[in-house]
Amino acid sequence: MATICLLKYLTIDYVGSIIWRYDYNDKAKEEIIIMTDIIARIIPIILLISLGQYLRYKEFFHQKTIDEIKNVVINIALSAVLFIAFFNMDLMAEYFLVFIIIFLVLIIFFLIGLALNNYQQFHHPLMPFITSGFSFGFLGIPLFTTVFGIENLGMLSIIGVGHEFFIWILFYPAMRMRFKNEKFSVGMAKDILFSPLMISIALGMFFNIADLGDWIQGNAIPNGFYVTVQYLADLATPLMLIIIGFGLRFNKRYMKQSIKFYIIRMMIILTIGYATKYLIIDRIMPSSEMFNYAYFTFLILPPPLSLSIFVGSYSSKENEELANNTVVLSTVMSIAIFILFMLFL
Repeated sequence: MATICLLKYLTIDYVGSIIWRYDYNDKAKEEIIIMTDIIARIIPIILLISLGQYLRYKEFFHQKTIDEIKNVVINIALSAVLFIAFFNMDLMAEYFLVFIIIFLVLIIFFLIGLALNNYQQFHHPLMPFITSGFSFGFLGIPLFTTVFGIENLGMLSIIGVGHEFFIWILFYPAMRMRFKNEKFSVGMAKDILFSPLMISIALGMFFNIADLGDWIQGNAIPNGFYVTVQYLADLATPLMLIIIGFGLRFNKRYMKQSIKFYIIRMMIILTIGYATKYLIIDRIMPSSEMFNYAYFTFLILPPPLSLSIFVGSYSSKENEELANNTVVLSTVMSIAIFILFMLFL
């Protein structure tokens, strides 16, 4: 019922209000066309997430099956998306500076979380992991590509490179060392260097820099491989949104702490994030409206959706439930903010 009401607002009520305001003149027609296009891109987000909730309600899948599908999506489909994004991206020297800046900003987010742990009212073992890390692949990519198309994913991927390095070099190793008392090892380094996402990014950039596009398009076998990668990439967005919908479950017991975490996270990220953009990134990057949209999309993203899984592996059941509730709350807020942003853009 809630989904139907929202769809009614996005279509009949909203477009009708535009017609009434402008008396259907040329300006109204143009705005209706633009708004219709935006709404048409937003509706799949709502429907696919709702489908995931319906599949859980009807018990079409068990959580174990969803986790297995999630591994396929992350390791194969999402890797294909990132390969294509970096392969087709118009690489510029400024982008590599942005990679480094984003990596350093994420470290600052993490250090602020550590600093907050020194104060009793903020102290919690999850704090530095709540204030840093984003669901870049699992939510950022499907949200952004659904509205702006995979052809513009390069703008978001510029940010994503620095984020992936941060996640694999600092975030997950720090979690293992914090909750499992492990020390940094050669095994951790191998996990970082040979993760499917890092390999796909490296290969995409290599093929791009080597300018192999014409060679791939002109030869049947490499072109066949590229088309296969495109097919795999097309699976990523719908499957990820369905999986997100399947996992949206709140636990009232942890809601107060989750809201506290969310407010702290957004205050830190939006303040430091936009200060960095205005003072540093905007002086490096050429002016780009699409990059502005990508940057906003990135900053409103929730913590990694896999956070609760890792916390459950390395910490207590209570911390796992709290992490999951915080991620779910942040995910719902991110989707709502993104939709509102698109409507009033």
